[in-house]
Amino acid sequence: MFEVVGVTSTDLTYSVRFGFVTHEKEENFFWVLKMLHKLLTSKKNMPKVIVTDMDMSLMKAVGNIFPESYAMNCYFHVQANVKQRCILDCKYPLEKRMRKR
Repeated sequence: MFEVVGVTSTDLTYSVRFGFVTHEKEENFFWVLKMLHKLLTSKKNMPKVIVTDMDMSLMKAVGNIFPESYAMNCYFHVQANVKQRCILDCKYPLEKRMRKR
């Protein structure tokens, strides 16, 4: 499931659109974002910023459908990916290295 969420000036979130996709592929993201683009109709309604979970196919689709929008990566997902990457790239997880000191 793909969810588009908006944020108000008072930091409240609201659901804009849901899309059910069979796979996280660029053509599926392209379709969902194209439907969102049709929903927004006016250039002044287009999103100024789009935050993604760092999925490359989603980021490509965002760039194609909303070229004027600023694309950002979600801090939560960046942090989770860095942590996972460090664990995979290091010979020993951080917890084991800290215990040896």
